[in-house]
Amino acid sequence: MNRLFFIFLFFSFSSFSQEKNIDNWILNSEKSFITYEAKHILHQWSGLNKNINGVLILQEDKPVKIAVTTKISDFDSGNSSRDSNALEILEALVFPRVSYFGETFDLDNNKLDISGKMKFHGIEKNIVIKTSFEKSKKKIALKGNLIIKPSDFKIKLPDFMLVKMEDNLIINYELIFSN
Repeated sequence: MNRLFFIFLFFSFSSFSQEKNIDNWILNSEKSFITYEAKHILHQWSGLNKNINGVLILQEDKPVKIAVTTKISDFDSGNSSRDSNALEILEALVFPRVSYFGETFDLDNNKLDISGKMKFHGIEKNIVIKTSFEKSKKKIALKGNLIIKPSDFKIKLPDFMLVKMEDNLIINYELIFSN
């Protein structure tokens, strides 16, 4: 399923790349990561995911499309019990992926604002991501963070000792694309 989705993304963007001066940049999973940070009044934790797929399309050296996707089950907090509970709360069997598709870009020097849609827990929301943009001949690096609210995606916040976790997830990322 993972490869099928990625192949679909690649071919759908490949047809777009028939126009002049279009470059497809593929996400390098070995060098990229996404982390999340979560909090409860009694403790905080984080999780890491290095199994990410994506493609970035440039036209005349400027970004015009991006698609990034990963499985919820690939986030690892270092605590198997916590990860198992998270998979249950996030209904990962029903909604196994989180994805982002961007089609509107505002590039100013090395700062990039991407407007797009995030699909998480079966809900699609418009999200603007502010990121750094570093381009060389062999790679493009997008680095930054954003805050998402699980409740915006109809996720019931877990509680411990009758207190719910905070309704903020801090997402940090470094996405490296190769040509």
